[in-house]
Amino acid sequence: MARTQRRAPREAATRAKRRHAPMDCDPDREDEDLAAQLRSMGLYAADTRGDGNCLFRALSDQLYGTPQYHAELRRATCDQLEKHPSLYAGFVDSASSLDAYVRTMRTLGTYGGHLELSAFAHAMLKPIRIVQPGLVFVVACDDNSPSARATRARRERARAKALAQGPPTEAPTSGTRRSRRTAAPAALPPECVGPLHLAWEHYSSLRRLDGPHTGHPCIPTVEEEATNKEEDENPECLIHRSVPGHSSRTVRLLLRRLGDWEAVVEELLRRDAERDARSSSSASSSPISSTSSTSSMSIPPTRTRTRHSARRPIRARHVQRDRESDSPHTPELKQLTI
Repeated sequence: MARTQRRAPREAATRAKRRHAPMDCDPDREDEDLAAQLRSMGLYAADTRGDGNCLFRALSDQLYGTPQYHAELRRATCDQLEKHPSLYAGFVDSASSLDAYVRTMRTLGTYGGHLELSAFAHAMLKPIRIVQPGLVFVVACDDNSPSARATRARRERARAKALAQGPPTEAPTSGTRRSRRTAAPAALPPECVGPLHLAWEHYSSLRRLDGPHTGHPCIPTVEEEATNKEEDENPECLIHRSVPGHSSRTVRLLLRRLGDWEAVVEELLRRDAERDARSSSSASSSPISSTSSTSSMSIPPTRTRTRHSARRPIRARHVQRDRESDSPHTPELKQLTI
């Protein structure tokens, strides 16, 4: 009976697909098109076991960095379906009730689909990006209200904190050995930050071509990709990365006067070289100046010398303050570029 229940959803989906598929549909061609599209996006579809748990294995690989927690995610998804019948009952075939559908879906090996994707996204507050040939669509995780966005942001901050702390450590066991029935359940690994990425239609987990190939996929979001692209095309960011340590006001003024960011880089390099040369010359002449100042302490300085001596330390402090304020941004920009 269980085997029949597991096969029924997939057979029904296959029949529906054949009804609506065009006559010249070529599965091999679709796989080639999907692989080409993923390569253009810098992604590839990881191998996923096709045992009926492929959807939840792919979600587990995206969320936890390993497909082994597919049963826990299936349980959480079915709990979401069961707790909110008003949201999902209308999407179940009229021949069966939602309760019967959920009982079938709880059985390992039962194929999941769009309904389970929606329930999972709502339960975990995770948007899911689905890539298929010629199209990328997103399964929304909640509404766009301010309260929903705030809740999702808090949960993402908690995920980021858990990821920074690393995987949970197992609690020390006592002297008595526990049986399998009384053993404490293993703690789940930390969840990823950002949306999940799957490939249609075999529901494979997507990963970046340049890695990582194990652990959390770490695929950047659309906003991060746009930010990286904007920084790569922004002349000010290019200048700060090429010649760090200069104020944004100086960079903007030079850009306005010279027009080209490479010309600004050359000008800043020239200024840095002149400043280093002045610093080295002043350092070499400092013993003489200190001796002369000691011998002439009783002579009041003239107005010209007072203005000159007061202006140079102010300028030096100004340059040093700019370097201290801008230098922490340099590794951050490089890290975003990587």
